Amino acid sequence: MRHIPVVSYLISLTFFSLILSLTIGCQKTAIQYGQQYIDNGITNIILVDSISPVVSTIYKDSVPTSQSGALQVGSYTDAFFGKTTANSYLQLTIPTLTDLRDNAQYDSLVLLMKCNGAYYGDTTLPVSISVNQLTQEIKFTENQTSFYNINSWPANSSSLGTRTLQLRPLTGDSANIRLSDAKGLELYNMIKTKDPILKDNILFTDYLKGLKISSTSNNNIFGFKDSVIMRLYYHQTDITRDSKYFDFAFFNKPLQFNQITADRSGTPLAALNTQNNEIFSTSTGNVGYLQPATGLYLKISFPTIRKLLERSDFVKIIRADLVVKPVINSYNGYFPLPPVLNGAETDGANEPGVSLTSVANGAASLETGNLAIDDVYGTNTNYTYDVTGYLQQEITNAAINKDGILLLPPSTTRFSTFNRLVIGDFQNVKSKIQLNVYYISVIK
Repeated sequence: MRHIPVVSYLISLTFFSLILSLTIGCQKTAIQYGQQYIDNGITNIILVDSISPVVSTIYKDSVPTSQSGALQVGSYTDAFFGKTTANSYLQLTIPTLTDLRDNAQYDSLVLLMKCNGAYYGDTTLPVSISVNQLTQEIKFTENQTSFYNINSWPANSSSLGTRTLQLRPLTGDSANIRLSDAKGLELYNMIKTKDPILKDNILFTDYLKGLKISSTSNNNIFGFKDSVIMRLYYHQTDITRDSKYFDFAFFNKPLQFNQITADRSGTPLAALNTQNNEIFSTSTGNVGYLQPATGLYLKISFPTIRKLLERSDFVKIIRADLVVKPVINSYNGYFPLPPVLNGAETDGANEPGVSLTSVANGAASLETGNLAIDDVYGTNTNYTYDVTGYLQQEITNAAINKDGILLLPPSTTRFSTFNRLVIGDFQNVKSKIQLNVYYISVIK
């Protein structure tokens, strides 16, 4: 605990604000010091940095993965998180048909997928991608509106096509997979004979119920855009060869989903299950884990904040900063940190609630972590949060509760990437979480 120098009436508030700014260092908002706390006693600003935030990992047995706009495909074994496997399911629609000339000939059937930039694991190693035809049409049950990571769909054991290739996700690489010529010729002849199946989506979905896209390798997981196309190439010859194609495009976005499974055996997370869905960092080597796509949330709580009320000099919290540090060597080029982690208030149900915000110049702004990366030593890589308003609220709550803050990626990317985070708790020697609380002290 540290004391910021005493302020007398003779020092102007403007000068005091300058001193306070220099004392505190870099901050998001200036501390407002009100004259109502200046009296005939001695007024100080006290910094308390010994409060221990509690870190825990929350397990959700199911998270929504439909309508994410992304296909997740691959498998990878991570020393921190175990083995993760991702398969994707989707439907296609009928093409726009044109008449074929008598000399038209079939060439090939190819599935076209484009990387969306997301990845997990070693992208320098190849990935083997397989495409299988579904044996049942993807449908919601009554009152169902989403599919989850625990869902799957039956598919033929024999694949329509498999390809092993190396992808560069950050350049927008494409994965083009040659499919069965038997299926290609079948579709080509249906186009040629103007089969009614290709004029009605209901009939077509009954014929081609959908596709499962998976991987047989264990090197990486890639994200692909949901703008998948199954393209049938053919050519016609006039004076020269004229190459053409028909596109069976991605269809019915609400029914596309990713099946994501995690085998955490042999890791500190192995104890997590539906009955034991919260594990504290004291049981996991003084670290907490975050990977929403596999159902892992990160919670930080402050059960001892009310100890400040026991201090006879305590008046009011005027500033509180939370510094969250990733464990050194837990992230690298294969495992990039989540660029944005929003704070959200939560309770014992451990569901995201009201967004964590701070107020500056009368306007509220979302707390996103302001990720700073120390590219040299890694020791100063951190997320920082202004938790002033939240702790001012919590210190007034006398009830025994399980309140806390969840750190989560934005909802638009929360379940569509495998970005993950491992942080240190208050007892972690190298990557210690830190809470700095400034309060007004009046000594009579």
